[in-house]
Amino acid sequence: MKLAVVILVAAAGLLASAANAGTTECHGIQTCIHVPGPWVLVPPNGNAEFRLSCPRGRSVVAGLDAQATSREVHVWFDARVGAPVSPGVSTTTYALFRAVSTSGRNQLFQPRLGCVPLQGGGGRSTVSATVVTPTGLPLELRSRIVIIGPGELKFAKVSCHADEKLVDSWQATAFRVKQPPTLGAGNLVHVTRTTAGRQVVVTATATDGLSIDVHAIVQVGAVCAP
Repeated sequence: MKLAVVILVAAAGLLASAANAGTTECHGIQTCIHVPGPWVLVPPNGNAEFRLSCPRGRSVVAGLDAQATSREVHVWFDARVGAPVSPGVSTTTYALFRAVSTSGRNQLFQPRLGCVPLQGGGGRSTVSATVVTPTGLPLELRSRIVIIGPGELKFAKVSCHADEKLVDSWQATAFRVKQPPTLGAGNLVHVTRTTAGRQVVVTATATDGLSIDVHAIVQVGAVCAP
């Protein structure tokens, strides 16, 4: 009996250690701002996408990391073309994370940014102007978030500017909590997305079974070409 208790205590300690494992978005960066994102739903089939931004002001992405509810969740991000590969050249004030799950069921991932202050002047437009490549100008990613609660119906839309073209779009369901909610929470929010011209619209509905404690949000995004 005592041995069983010791094993249980040791296992609990290992789980707590794993839960508190540090992330590396700021590893090796002297002046760095940790920016944890929400827990984003990854469906059994298809990709999940989420745009996470640095704090407002003069800062850019210098490091990235992610946590997930399964090793079968694979996460990457879109970078810009430019040399050297560095903050402000291959990254900007935000990052678009992409994830896919091979587990065959709902999973969750949490994107994380490490942001650094720009040295002198910079900003998103300055970064874009200084990168010269044989391809077109970097795409603009625009997004909007709507909060949704139990039994609610919500709409959200985002548009490209009048001088831009809509070339792609995305949607994401996420939960603004420190620890991931139960995987079944993702089944309680249903989202549909439509596009018309330069505009992307999502319709989100939540069942009465959704808990307000998971702080559910829906993000709609547009990929715009200058």
